[in-house]
Amino acid sequence: MPSALRVSGLAARFHAWRGVSGRRYLATVHAAATAPAYQGAVIVLARAEADGTRVALWAGRSPASPAALARLAQMKRAEEVHVHLIAESEADRAAAEADLSTVAPQRASVPRSLAST
Repeated sequence: MPSALRVSGLAARFHAWRGVSGRRYLATVHAAATAPAYQGAVIVLARAEADGTRVALWAGRSPASPAALARLAQMKRAEEVHVHLIAESEADRAAAEADLSTVAPQRASVPRSLAST
């Protein structure tokens, strides 16, 4: 985590994940029940452990609506939604998704029933 975030007290709002390539992906941390849905954004669904570490449960693209995202998080038993917004182009988002999909135990796309709601 960048030291500027620790010093400013913002560290809890951000988390960096490492993809299989070793590249770091900075994400904004949101509570699963109230996370904004940025359709097509790369997300990691996670839970926080008692020691403060975070465990990735699922990585992929965000569904279209906050309600659909909350349902997906609930299905995966995630407490947090980590949103990576730095990837600007579709190619960058696809590369980040592929790289981050390895941080979660299982790779799966958003269920069709959630993708467009």
